Amino acid sequence: MPSCKYCNKAAEHFVPNLGAHLCDEHFLSYFYKRVRRVLRRAGKGKRILVGVSGGKDSISVLYALSALRNEFDLEIGAVHINLGFTNMEECVEVFELACERTGAKRYSVSLKEKHGFTIPDLKGRVKTLCQSCGVVKRYLLNELAWKEGYDFVATGHNLDDMAYFAFNNLITHNISFLSTLDSILPSVPRLKLVGRIRPLFWLSDVDSLSYLRAIKARRSSQKCPYHEETKQIFLKPLLDDIQRKWPQSKVNLVTSLRKLVRKSPIYDQREKIMRSCSRCGYPSLGDVCSFCRLKEALSK
Repeated sequence: MPSCKYCNKAAEHFVPNLGAHLCDEHFLSYFYKRVRRVLRRAGKGKRILVGVSGGKDSISVLYALSALRNEFDLEIGAVHINLGFTNMEECVEVFELACERTGAKRYSVSLKEKHGFTIPDLKGRVKTLCQSCGVVKRYLLNELAWKEGYDFVATGHNLDDMAYFAFNNLITHNISFLSTLDSILPSVPRLKLVGRIRPLFWLSDVDSLSYLRAIKARRSSQKCPYHEETKQIFLKPLLDDIQRKWPQSKVNLVTSLRKLVRKSPIYDQREKIMRSCSRCGYPSLGDVCSFCRLKEALSK
């Protein structure tokens, strides 16, 4: 077994962003340092609602925020959304266990009970089920966070996700989407839009797995039954190959594009182009938001 980069202890973890092996102690120091980097931007005394699917990233967010709760004077809530999938009992079990261990205020939201449909109901009625599922989850998270008075919704998006997001939007010429390439997106109260925070913004997929192993926390191994093949299956391995040769490549890609975006006209477009949905009053890019359009499609 290799030795830790910073001491002579056995290294339990490999950190892709460093290209180095670390022991438990130095890995946790590395991990929390990067979460702190995001939390400092948010400031102390914030109320944060964590969207928890039960997978490695969302569970890591909940445990990491709880570990830093006192340092940043955080009030933490956690929500699991029942989208209508079958055989997802393990996800619920992991969610409930994490809430019990962290003391986070627990919320459970059923899409069927609240809005009368499930994600499986959309199959065959929408072009891309994954995209529609994303619309639903973002809507429900924002809706609950707004009604409960949270400052931020925390998601499990990590550095690998952000590097893919950046690269994909570059090669598909969707430059305007890069305005959301950030660890924090501020609230827009006039639109009932709660801020977004991504505590794992500077951490990788591998880091999340290592973190849960280090703190001896459980995650769900269940996969979405409607998982669709996307460009991710081609682009993420490509970015991983580059990172193996240049460990800082993903960090540099995201950092460089963030700097460019902040200097461009698209940086403050998000708030300017959004309006209130004429049906539900929540944020929309048009007269009717994507969520309300989904509900309309199901009623026809």
